[in-house]
Amino acid sequence: MKKRGPILDYFKEITIVVIGVLIAVSIGNYKERVDNEKYIEKALLALENDIKLSQADMDTVFNRHLELFEILREKLEGSEPIDPELTLGELIINSGGFQVAVSKSISLRFFINHRAELLEYDIISKLLDIETQSELLQLKTRRLTDFVYENINKGGEEVIIKLAYFLNDILDSENALLESYSEFLDKNQKKLENEKE
Repeated sequence: MKKRGPILDYFKEITIVVIGVLIAVSIGNYKERVDNEKYIEKALLALENDIKLSQADMDTVFNRHLELFEILREKLEGSEPIDPELTLGELIINSGGFQVAVSKSISLRFFINHRAELLEYDIISKLLDIETQSELLQLKTRRLTDFVYENINKGGEEVIIKLAYFLNDILDSENALLESYSEFLDKNQKKLENEKE
């Protein structure tokens, strides 16, 4: 009978341990990949829901602002002179008021803060674009609100023209944001469809 050397037994044991470690690492990597895919899908669905809600709210506000802008345009371009007694506050109230859209980006903040590296660049880029446009819209809205509060009891053509300028600026941002929402939803839908295939 032939005796095996201790070195051969040692290499045999090391080989078994290494194979065991490689199997465990492979199983861990597979589980992590599956967990990441589930996380991405859940996060994209949450983002999609937030954006759909924001889009619906923004669409309503956009249409209301467009109506107010048309009323201002009619007053400014109309054949009748503007009533100097009509204050900015009365004009806004008589026109249905002014509304501010609330952008919901809770999922976006959470996702970017926790596991943004799992998402493709073009989706993150579009989400950051949406967030930037939302912040710009908030600044423009704040500017309009400040103007309205400072001039609430004033009237005349100059005040109405300034209101129209501010409102037009807001309409431009709201329209750009609505387009960004649609682009994201299209890209997100394609990504989710590709993952299911």
